[in-house]
Amino acid sequence: MLADLNIAVYLGGVTLIAVVAYAWLHVRLSSFKDSRVSRIEQLVKEPEATAAIPTDVLSDKEERHERHKIIRGVKSRFTVIRRGLTLCVAAVWLLAMIFPFVGRLPSTMLSIVIAISTAVIGIAARPLVENMISGIVISFSKQLRVGDTLSMDGQYGTVEDISITHTKIKTWDWKRYVIPNSRMLNKEFVNLTLNDSLLWAYLEFSVSYEADLDEVGRLAEEVAGNSPHHNAQEKPQFWVMRMDSQSVVCWIAAWADSPGEAWNLKSDIAVNLSRAFRENGIKAHTAYVDLGQKNPSPAGGQSSFE
Repeated sequence: MLADLNIAVYLGGVTLIAVVAYAWLHVRLSSFKDSRVSRIEQLVKEPEATAAIPTDVLSDKEERHERHKIIRGVKSRFTVIRRGLTLCVAAVWLLAMIFPFVGRLPSTMLSIVIAISTAVIGIAARPLVENMISGIVISFSKQLRVGDTLSMDGQYGTVEDISITHTKIKTWDWKRYVIPNSRMLNKEFVNLTLNDSLLWAYLEFSVSYEADLDEVGRLAEEVAGNSPHHNAQEKPQFWVMRMDSQSVVCWIAAWADSPGEAWNLKSDIAVNLSRAFRENGIKAHTAYVDLGQKNPSPAGGQSSFE
């Protein structure tokens, strides 16, 4: 009689713990889901959230569809996570419930059940279990979120979706880069929007030793400051970085509002700065050859161009 009472108390305690654990997980998951959905709803108001490079190719209807798809992906991921954790809680609860009765089962049958379960989980379900666990870790991690802009494996793009098994990245040329979560968890990447959407974009270029560096700096700052992609809160900065054998290496850097704007800012500076140098007669390096001349002499010697 006492043994039955102890078992009943044990079963009741295990059930109570399982209910409390399920309720806690439900509340925490709902809180995480609401915060992520709220963030995505604010984020996708800007076109840079659904494309690494700003574009006008999408219509308003298509942009709304893209935004709703991102939000649905976040909600469905947390639904799958909730179901998976519920199954885990139920499995642990079931094992704890039958634990007092394990000694009454035939040892042969128990060994067969354990062997089959181990084989199924260890062999057949190993990749799925790895990706699911990695997906849960990524979902709760603040290092990688939907809408973040990444640079990884030579790819540049935004995180479009983090499913329970795979992470999907939309690259700058609108291709989809799909990575299993188990690999994604171990990858090294640069998150360009982890703490702030502003990005310090720089362009490296070379000028001849004959060039007036004050004039070079003035032109570089003027070109960067006049770009429509430049954040005007702080003026561009010009530096002389090093002196090579045939040229002086310089940097021009300026703030941009987002990684996509930084991409366009660098391109805009490169195009307009090369045009400004050409108009002002600033050479790129000492051994400069003007192919417009009939008999140019780049360094005091005779040119091979006739």
